[in-house]
Amino acid sequence: MLIAANNLLKILRDSVFLGHHPVSEPPYLYILVAFFASAIITAYTRHTANISIIRLILATNGVIFLNIVFFWVLLTYFDSSWSHYAFYIWSAMATVIAVVQAWTLANHIFTPEEGKRSFGIIAAGGTVGGVAASFGVKWSIHLSVESNHLLWVIAGVYIVASLIVIWAEGRLKAKISDLETCNTEKSETVYNRRIGELLSNSAYLKTIAVIILVSVIVSTLIDFHFKTDAKQAYPSTSELAGFFSSYYGWLNVTAFFVQVLLTGGTLRKLGLAPSLYLTPGALLTGSVAIIIWPGLLTAMLTRMADAILRNSIHRSGMEIIYMAVPASVVKAVKTFLDVVVERVGDASAGFIVLLFSLFSTERYIAYVHFICVGLIFGWFALNRFLRAGYSEALLKGVVLHEALPSRSWLESD
Repeated sequence: MLIAANNLLKILRDSVFLGHHPVSEPPYLYILVAFFASAIITAYTRHTANISIIRLILATNGVIFLNIVFFWVLLTYFDSSWSHYAFYIWSAMATVIAVVQAWTLANHIFTPEEGKRSFGIIAAGGTVGGVAASFGVKWSIHLSVESNHLLWVIAGVYIVASLIVIWAEGRLKAKISDLETCNTEKSETVYNRRIGELLSNSAYLKTIAVIILVSVIVSTLIDFHFKTDAKQAYPSTSELAGFFSSYYGWLNVTAFFVQVLLTGGTLRKLGLAPSLYLTPGALLTGSVAIIIWPGLLTAMLTRMADAILRNSIHRSGMEIIYMAVPASVVKAVKTFLDVVVERVGDASAGFIVLLFSLFSTERYIAYVHFICVGLIFGWFALNRFLRAGYSEALLKGVVLHEALPSRSWLESD
């Protein structure tokens, strides 16, 4: 349900923004999203540690529902320029928080062994939801349904998701209560030790952070080129909504088969280290192809490869990389890396595009991909450091000694 809502919001926000604004404005949007999301989600993470995950999910869904009503009124009756910015920024934060909460609930419910068997099914369920939502938008456009009215569908999806959580609460109450008591104590301990100190004292964690930063910059630059070409090919909001619904629909169909058929087998047959090179290798090929054969098709295929590999093989590989880090450290550091560092990557990509646009107003979009190529070669080099750090962390326990300020803290956990 949440991934369905996520896809609906993506289709609506992309079509609304690009349908009303020139292609020169998305870089400003990336920077604003990074600023607001980093500030709000960092505060959210700190101040919700002691709240029951069930209550937190229900409260968040309630706030999202009220926000949907507000934005429907805003976009339907006012439709001002600033409202498009506000809607895009809000939707980016709402979807991240809701999906993180869902996976947090899953982590509370399942043991690691159960998670190995169940997480693939859960991820596949999300992909099916994304497919249904994307093609559902395509169908609604043929019925001449206004794009803004899709917000009521999204609101309905969040209501159904909340009812599912309420239905399951009784069966999960005892299990979640025991786990949350333990996790809350660990969370408070980690925050008292400061995330910055953990990162600064571990070369392994810093390598992970830089890889995430570089990969997000590359992904955002490719996304910008893709949306720029889409805007040129489909200038109106309704045309963009139809295009993005088809794009996200086929993206999720392909991602489903990759998750089910290829991800596990790839990691088993190739191993962790070679698997980490697949995503940057595919993006290097796509970036070079965009430079040689610019156009919507090339940009779309490169963007699809990025989204599919990032959420399947690359994501699974990075989750394995985190296994070398103590569990109490992962909870705090991973949230920081997945949210704050990724938003910094978005903002960095925005500044890169703006910088190039100042020096070359006509061909700056093409030149951006030369930056992508350079960053991807840096990504390859970082993977070598990551591989060495992972092996050392597993064999000698380097991360436990480097990342934690004292041995007594580890023993107390």
